[in-house]
Amino acid sequence: MTPLATSASHTSFVLDRSFKASVARVFAAWADPAAKLRWTDCHAATSTPEYHMDFRPGGHETYRSVTADGTRLAVEKVFLDIVPAARIVFAYSMAANDRMLSASLVTVEFTDGSAGSALKLTEQLVYLDGHHDLEQRRRGTEEGLDRLLLEVDAM
Repeated sequence: MTPLATSASHTSFVLDRSFKASVARVFAAWADPAAKLRWTDCHAATSTPEYHMDFRPGGHETYRSVTADGTRLAVEKVFLDIVPAARIVFAYSMAANDRMLSASLVTVEFTDGSAGSALKLTEQLVYLDGHHDLEQRRRGTEEGLDRLLLEVDAM
C-alpha cells in the first residue's frame, strides 16, 4: 500500500476597509448571527442549509452550504478572543465535499476614525495536501467585506 501523500503550505493576507459607520455598528454586524449571514458568504449564489453562531470566546460558528455546481462546503469556526468593538480572533477550517482544504487563524481589528471606522483583517492560512486558492480566498473575503460595508452603512 502506498502511503498517503500529505503536505502543508503556509501563506497570509491582510485586508483593510474604511466605513462611514461607527466601530460599534461594524462590530455588531459581526456579532449578530442574522446580520453576519447576510454579508459573510463568499459564494453569493449558494444555498445555506445549516448556519449557527455562538459569538463568545470558546463559542463556535458552523456554516454549511451548497454551491451552484453542487459542491458541499463546510466551515467550522471557534472564537478564541473577543474584545467588544476592538478585536475578534478566530480559527476556522474549510472543507469541500468532505475533503479538508485549509485551516486559518484570523484577527479582525476595529478602530475609530475621524469619518467613521476602520477594519483590518489578517488571515494566516495553512493549505493542506496540495490545495491552494489564495486569490479566490482573498477575493471571497473582499466580497464579503464589501457586503459588510453595504450592510453597516445602510443601517
